[in-house]
Amino acid sequence: MEGNVVHGERGIGKPATVLLPLDGTSQALAALPVARRLAAIEHATLQVVHVTPSAVPSVELPGRTGLDREELHGAVLDNVTGAPADGIARAATERGSAWIVMCARTSTPPDHPLGRTAARVLAEAPCPVVLVPPQRGLAPWELRRVLLPFDGSPAMIAAVRPAAELAARAGASLLVLHVATAAGAPPTEQGTLVTPRYVDQPQHEWPEWTREFLERAASLGAIPESLGVRRLLATGDPAEEICRCVAATPIDLVVLAWHGRLEGARAATVKALIREAPCPVLILRV
Repeated sequence: MEGNVVHGERGIGKPATVLLPLDGTSQALAALPVARRLAAIEHATLQVVHVTPSAVPSVELPGRTGLDREELHGAVLDNVTGAPADGIARAATERGSAWIVMCARTSTPPDHPLGRTAARVLAEAPCPVVLVPPQRGLAPWELRRVLLPFDGSPAMIAAVRPAAELAARAGASLLVLHVATAAGAPPTEQGTLVTPRYVDQPQHEWPEWTREFLERAASLGAIPESLGVRRLLATGDPAEEICRCVAATPIDLVVLAWHGRLEGARAATVKALIREAPCPVLILRV
C-alpha cells in the first residue's frame, strides 16, 4: 500500500473550494449542478473560474461564463489568465480546491472520451477531478449511490477510503463492483488483493473474496461502520461490465483510481467510462 497515495489531500488551514471551470459553452454548464451539490456536501465554497488569455473586465465575466448573476448566487467568480488547462490547475492549487468539477468535453466529437483541456487538467490537477458528461444538461443532481469498481489492485484499494468517506458525508450508499475475468496471467502489482478468476461459476469464490475484501478495508479503517456497502459481481471485460452496471443501475457517481497515463492503450477502463457513463466520473490519481 505504501506509495499509493490519493492525489490531492487538502492543505491544512486552507479553505476548501470546489472549482468549476466554465468556458462559456452550453456543454460546460452541465457541470454546474454537480459542482453545487458537491460544494454543499463538502461545506465548501463554489469557485467559478473563466480562463482567458488576458484579463477581462469584471462586469463582463458573468456573461462570458454563460450564467447570469442570479445563477451565480452563492458562488465566487474569478477570471484566470493563461492557457485553459494551466489556468485551471493553477487556480485549484492557489485556492486549495477539494475538487475540480468540469465537463469532460465541450467541443470534442462524442466518440472522443476527453476534450483537450480536460485531458490536460487531469494530468496537471493538484486534486481529484470530477468529469461530467455534457449530455446530462442542467438537471438537478443528487448523490445517492456511489459505484466503486474494484479489481483488488493497490490503486483501487487506495480509492476505497475517499469513495466511502464521500458516500458517508452525502448520506449515500456505496456499491463495490468486482468484475471477474477469465483465467489468465496473475496480477503483477505488488500488494494486489487477488480477485476470483472464473471458469463457469464465478460466484463459487465470491463469498470468500467478499470476506477478504471487507477484512482488508476494515483493517485500513477505509469504510465507516455506519455506511451501507453493497457488493456486486459481474463477469467479462471490466470496461464493458462497469458501463453495463452504470446503465442498468441508478448510479450517481463512479469513482476510479488512475495512475496518470492516458496515451495509447493505457487507462482503457477510465476512457471507456468517461465516454459511455451517463453520470459523473470521479478520477483519483494515485
